[in-house]
Amino acid sequence: MQATKQAVHDKLKRESVPADVYYSIINATLNRSGSSWFRKLFGFRLNPVIAVVMVAFIGVGIYSLVTPDAPGAADEANILSQSLKNYQAVIGGAIKPQLVSSEEDVRSFLAKEVPFDVIVPKMKDCNSCAGVLSSFNGIKLAHVVYQVGTKGTLYIYQADMNEAMQGTALMLPEDAKSDLQKTGWYVREEPNGVTVVMWQVNNTLCSAVSTMKKDEMIALLSENSGR
Repeated sequence: MQATKQAVHDKLKRESVPADVYYSIINATLNRSGSSWFRKLFGFRLNPVIAVVMVAFIGVGIYSLVTPDAPGAADEANILSQSLKNYQAVIGGAIKPQLVSSEEDVRSFLAKEVPFDVIVPKMKDCNSCAGVLSSFNGIKLAHVVYQVGTKGTLYIYQADMNEAMQGTALMLPEDAKSDLQKTGWYVREEPNGVTVVMWQVNNTLCSAVSTMKKDEMIALLSENSGR
């Protein structure tokens, strides 16, 4: 074990694994119920220490594929992909709230740091409301996370609408741009039961993610965000 650890330390240059890759590995392995993927594949348990070494090798290997010049770089800038990955990170506890308070307090906290109108609608049966600030490629972003009664977690990604539609740091799929321009809404249902609803309020693009059905999400968001 020590020899293996030393070999990894001596031969491999430590690199940071992109957050979305890390979370996808965690979500696909550690967060699943029942037997681990390794035991299902090989029929025996994997020693946790060896697992750490293997994850290190996997992480370095994947990182070499995900570079700024690789095709995956475009996907990293995709607001739809970011919204889905951030939602999983929120569910997994990897994204921590910077402020948990009332909707108005969260809105004020976020609005001080971003150049667009922050939308923090008041939700019926809301158990908690949290805010998080971040940036991507120099573009400031706002994130709102609700725990809504029995409906679970509702995550809302927010960015400047002009940057999303016409900028170069962020991007949207062409079908999302088309629907937003025509109707002001875009809806996508993922195979895993997660729904993404995008809409525009003033100069802000909002991208909500939840396990609610699309009709329920649209009704909830329309009622509470002024649309």
